[in-house]
Amino acid sequence: MSVKQLPHVRRSVLASASILAFVVAGCGSDNTDSAVTTVAEHDMGTATTSPTDPVTSTTETPLPMGDIVATALTNHVFTELAGLAVDAGLVETLRGGPFTVFAPTDAAFAKVPVDVLHTIQDDADTLATVLTHHVIAGAIAPDQLAAGELTTVAGTTLTVTEVDGKFYVEGNEVGAGVEATNGYVYVMNDVLVPALGDIIDVATTLPGFATLADLVTRADLIDTLKGDGPFTVFAPVDSAFEALAPATLNAVLGDADLLATVLTYHVVSGAFTTEMLEPGTLTTVAGVELTITKQDGVTYVDGNPILVQNVRATNGVIHVLGAVLVPQT
Repeated sequence: MSVKQLPHVRRSVLASASILAFVVAGCGSDNTDSAVTTVAEHDMGTATTSPTDPVTSTTETPLPMGDIVATALTNHVFTELAGLAVDAGLVETLRGGPFTVFAPTDAAFAKVPVDVLHTIQDDADTLATVLTHHVIAGAIAPDQLAAGELTTVAGTTLTVTEVDGKFYVEGNEVGAGVEATNGYVYVMNDVLVPALGDIIDVATTLPGFATLADLVTRADLIDTLKGDGPFTVFAPVDSAFEALAPATLNAVLGDADLLATVLTYHVVSGAFTTEMLEPGTLTTVAGVELTITKQDGVTYVDGNPILVQNVRATNGVIHVLGAVLVPQT
């Protein structure tokens, strides 16, 4: 049985143990040894009074504890990232550098639907691409961050924007950064997903969107959403359609015009990442308005929170919703 087939908690312990071997081999200071011991105790469930409390949001600053691997692990909110790095065989690479890593927390990975995460995890090439999509060659200090484009180790591009003094990568807020011995680590509350094709490619490649893909086919919208766009799609997962009252779903399926209206109510012309979505209204391709609100860092569409934001496609951006948006008639 491989590490990635184990239950999450057990897998995190094994991932941490694997990385600790690299950390101990490459770091000999008393501070690092102490930090490694603390992390080992934390992962085995032992109570500790260490000052290395978990970083839980982009407003908290991680503690420097050696190289990028040691720094990420010692702050012990990157166990999922650490485990995936082990799966992808990237630990030794990340001990080289210098690199700048936009590091998603465990809470960031928790936002990703489990079946989507498993699909990425089970494909070695896709996993390596997604992980190295978060890594930039070279050390970028906080005072060196600037709006523009960055080329990742995966060969993909990240777009950095600045809004009201805050920096965003692909529309996701960049949190506190800390200098490691071989680069910088920035806390990210969202996973950065590289474009895996156009909007239709993404919807049919990643699990969880089978119903949406089927309805788009029925409504003869495939060619439209494979066009140049760009488009912003608020994409409901399968469970969102399953939660609809059967009578409502049947009524939509039984009326071609209504089906097209409901689907295009989820589509807006233009590519809008969440930092670009301002509170107010957006006019959809259906000609009906959506209401955008924001609270505590979460963006809501018609009162429904975006679960996974800023999934890039070659012709736009996708935001994952847990509910179907039904236009008022």
